[in-house]
Amino acid sequence: MSKRRGNGEGTIYKRPDGTWAGQVSIGYDPATGKLKRKSFYGKTRKEVADKMAKALQEVNSGTYVEPVQTTFGEWLDKWLTGYKKGQIKPSTYDSYETLINAHIKPALGNVPMAKLQAHMLQTFYNEKLEKGRTDGKGGLSTRVVRYLHVIIRQALQQAVKEGLLPRNVADATSPPTVKNKQMRPLTEDELLKFFEAAKEDRLFAAYVLAATTGLRRGELLGLCWDCIDIENGVITVQRQLLVLKDGLTLEETTKSKSGMRSIVLTDDAIRELKAHRKRQAQEKLRAGEAYQDHGLVFCKEDGTPLDPREFTKRFQRHLEAAGLPRVRLHDLRHTHASLLLARGVHPKVVQERLGHSSITMTLDLYSHLTPGLQEAAAATLNGLLSKDKSPADTQGAR
Repeated sequence: MSKRRGNGEGTIYKRPDGTWAGQVSIGYDPATGKLKRKSFYGKTRKEVADKMAKALQEVNSGTYVEPVQTTFGEWLDKWLTGYKKGQIKPSTYDSYETLINAHIKPALGNVPMAKLQAHMLQTFYNEKLEKGRTDGKGGLSTRVVRYLHVIIRQALQQAVKEGLLPRNVADATSPPTVKNKQMRPLTEDELLKFFEAAKEDRLFAAYVLAATTGLRRGELLGLCWDCIDIENGVITVQRQLLVLKDGLTLEETTKSKSGMRSIVLTDDAIRELKAHRKRQAQEKLRAGEAYQDHGLVFCKEDGTPLDPREFTKRFQRHLEAAGLPRVRLHDLRHTHASLLLARGVHPKVVQERLGHSSITMTLDLYSHLTPGLQEAAAATLNGLLSKDKSPADTQGAR
């Protein structure tokens, strides 16, 4: 029998494709006076029954959300505050909220949930790639557009779980593949030129640490003295400084689980950190009660956090003074990796120092930076067939 009705739960039936569907009355249309019914879908009968029961409960309590009347923008607000707040890191929540308000809602916010279609999302992605920047200077990167897709898909998936939508239309789109920004690591000679130009900077130790440990900018500026064992030459990465809409915040997490790591320091880094600690102690004495001690290794002269964007500009001024290309601060991280690989350090060690989640990521990023490694690998096998022949080969030659 295809149709079965549970007590007070409306009509539930099995569809030809094996999935289940059901309908339940959700009240009357005030304009026509006709009974309004809502359909729900699921892989099992119980899943559909649960969705219908939840809808009836919400109708009775006055909290039911009907997709025909609810816009995508209204649902995004409800999803963000109801399902994401407190469940994800503050920095991630901040980025979700910013992207929703700046990009998704202006373009798709007024579309009713029930009328949202895959081609609308695809057009949105394509337009953002072409001319999506809020300052009008071209399109957004593939990474940002892919991030927009992730947000949209998650929000719609929750609507499907609640029975507001029969399927997730975001699954029928083709979001762009992420293209990594072109990296430009400094050569060893260029790095030494940079150090010469920056040696009088009170934050010189920060540049040395970035190039000799591969720390990310947020990890570098979020580093605290309680995570540095100068005597044994080891630092522990467990915090990052983030730029949020409410200002700078020190977050007790790293970018990923693998980002929580210990890194052995070079002799140069240890020496510069000791000198930096001595200089910072003098600054603290001069500032007196005005000094705000957050325990930060790299901070302003009054102890407050450095703005990451200003730190990058400071770094690039030294590059200009040294007559070097204008690279990103993040390229010091790439410089660290490429110098290690060029010296024959095993990629697994490089992965651990950088805090990559997998060695595949390390190899994909840096395999092209050391073209000489291919030649070196081949050279190790040179003469393989010229070695002493085996007894069998000798007998065969007779």
